[in-house]
Amino acid sequence: MSSAHAIESNTIGNDARIHQGNIIHNYAIAPRQPCVLIPFLRNEELIRRQDIVSELDRILPLSDDYSTAALYGLGGSGKTQIALDYAYRRCQVPNCSVFWVHADSETTFTQDFKAIAKRLGLSANLVGEDLLMAVRHRIETSHPWVLVLDNADNLRLFGVSHATQDALNPGEHASSLDKFIPRGPRGQVLWTSRDERISGGIVAARRAIKVPKMTPSEAKELFESARNSQGDSDEANYIEELLDELEWLPLAISQAAAYMKRTLTTVEEYILKLRDGKKRWKILKQSQSDRHRRPEVSNSILETWNISMKYLQTENKTAHQILHIHAFLDNQNIPIELIRQAALYVEGSNDMDHIGETHSDDSSSVSDNDDDKVNEAVVRLCDFSFLSVQATENGSRTYKMHKLVQEATRYGLNRKERKKEESYFSLAAFEIISSLFPANQPERWNKHEKYITHTQQACEWATLCGREILASDLLASLAYHLYNYTRWRECEMMAQKVYKLRRTILGDSHTKTVTVLELLARIFQLLGRYKEAEEMLLQILESWQPIHGNRHRRTLRARQILAMAYQNSGRDEEAEKLILETLSLQQETLGKKHGDTLDSMVVLALIHTARGKYEEAEELAMEILISRRQAFGHKSVESIVSLTLLSEIYRRSRRYKEAEGMAMEALTLHRETFGHKHPRIIRSLAKLARTYQEWGKGEKAEELAIEALALTQEIFGEVNTNMIESMDILGRRYHETGRYKKAEEMRAKALKIQREIFGDDHRRTARILADLGATRLAMESTKPSEI
Repeated sequence: MSSAHAIESNTIGNDARIHQGNIIHNYAIAPRQPCVLIPFLRNEELIRRQDIVSELDRILPLSDDYSTAALYGLGGSGKTQIALDYAYRRCQVPNCSVFWVHADSETTFTQDFKAIAKRLGLSANLVGEDLLMAVRHRIETSHPWVLVLDNADNLRLFGVSHATQDALNPGEHASSLDKFIPRGPRGQVLWTSRDERISGGIVAARRAIKVPKMTPSEAKELFESARNSQGDSDEANYIEELLDELEWLPLAISQAAAYMKRTLTTVEEYILKLRDGKKRWKILKQSQSDRHRRPEVSNSILETWNISMKYLQTENKTAHQILHIHAFLDNQNIPIELIRQAALYVEGSNDMDHIGETHSDDSSSVSDNDDDKVNEAVVRLCDFSFLSVQATENGSRTYKMHKLVQEATRYGLNRKERKKEESYFSLAAFEIISSLFPANQPERWNKHEKYITHTQQACEWATLCGREILASDLLASLAYHLYNYTRWRECEMMAQKVYKLRRTILGDSHTKTVTVLELLARIFQLLGRYKEAEEMLLQILESWQPIHGNRHRRTLRARQILAMAYQNSGRDEEAEKLILETLSLQQETLGKKHGDTLDSMVVLALIHTARGKYEEAEELAMEILISRRQAFGHKSVESIVSLTLLSEIYRRSRRYKEAEGMAMEALTLHRETFGHKHPRIIRSLAKLARTYQEWGKGEKAEELAIEALALTQEIFGEVNTNMIESMDILGRRYHETGRYKKAEEMRAKALKIQREIFGDDHRRTARILADLGATRLAMESTKPSEI
């Protein structure tokens, strides 16, 4: 019995002759049948991602040699399904044996090797390493053969060490399972892993394929297949919006589609639930049954990354902290400086003055050790696809994070036992962001423009750490910052957030709530939404008057803005009457030289100008200029604005020489005060260009408008309200000089920006549209060679 067992337990070839003492056995093995052991059914509904499939077939074909490859990427990106498709396609090859092993832990690895041993008919008495080694040798003789090692996320099990973790725990090296991986001829091994270190760590880098998000067409095909329904034309936009929200992640798409199919929910209804904070997690945590995935492992999109996050917490606490702090910031355009601050954050520390600075080898406010720690953490987050490089500019990288990874991280922190962590990480995000916009150093704010979207996100979650009021104050300050930089659409969105937040935590009648409502009214006026502005201002007066009375500064300021709203909507008589009453009360209560009084005089001067009362307007403007220069000095913003007012009055009254003088003086002072790259320079250039154009000095107007437009693009990018004025001037100049093609291009761009910022109902939109029509009409009657 023992000799027979010894023979059966060894891997031997066909027709082998075995010598045992004086006895000779002829041990002939019958030809083996191919063995297929795959735990999942074939996915007949697979959306074949041809680029990946073709690349996999190229680097892992059936051949006489041993070869290996790996699929790696974010959990839920479809690695297992691509591997499953590969396995079943290899089953079609004559005599090919195909084996599947779950490689996420030593336990699952061993269990699946036991199942293979049983299927191959190996002795049931084999245990431990003997069994694993026997399976390896038997597979190596099963020509040809394929082995899929799925979910090999803990690469330390297979001998890929992590230097930091090994240094911290020198006695805890896991015994490597690598020695049990078959490597015989005519065999292929395909790995799947969430850890990018598999590329170069287990397989050659050129043999590793990153599985990215799906393309839009692949995502749409998967959605329709999983829902078993093709989207009609009415749904097309909603489907595109949903896939964008899910960022083309296969697991999220298939789960959403399965939920809709099971509950008869429309795409529009599903999107509404996603946007409802109370329902969002409820539908995202749904774990629909899937015969192509392990039943004991949750396939909920909110839980699929739990294992990876636990790996991080164990092996790299810095990476774990970065991930959890950035769950409360924006997922796009993440500068490395912000990641560094998250890595080095310690509660209560505000020593972040160095953020945004460029760190060199010679001089850095962060130690080399800290830099090494941060870099290693970033690499690990990228290894697991929690972070990915979004762009590289001037040698500095920005990163992005999948929004569903953020969602899953916040979901995990929301559990009762992790509430302290949730408060800690949300506070960290808020404190880091708050330090970037110190109230006493507004000059630093321009440097930190790239953090505005992160600020909005951090403030969204401020309730988790009890910083709601501070969050509303920070957002309000940013709204005023955007207002001063004529970024009115962004300002409106920011102010709306502040208004909503303050109404919730402070109430409708609180001073801070009403103050931000006043800012919104100003913005609506600038955007041409005069009716909404008027309604808001009347609401403000209803709030202020019972509390402060008719003569209080806040009440009078609201009346001042209301007068401006009347004037902008063409109700000049009402505007003039209201501002005169307001001005009289301000002079009585605040004095003739008070800033609010002078502001009302500006409004009155503008009303006079609009009504053609140029002498009265000029007299007021001169008085304002003298008062402001006495109070603030010649180079103050208030004094320079007064020069611009006078220039405007002169231009409107066709006193172009005087208008030019005032505009030139304002431009010079702006440059002396703010430098050559500031929004106020843009407006000064455009005002002077407009004066020259109406004066008949077209060349000067064109030159200044081009300069203003270039500066606007340099400061703000491609869409800003300051562009419209310069484009309008250039469009007119090109049209008047017969350069109709350039005129059409300029006026079309101006119309696009005008509509984007102000909408179709703004009166200037209609004028630009008419100008564009005139240019196109002129082009039709002009020979192409002359355009």
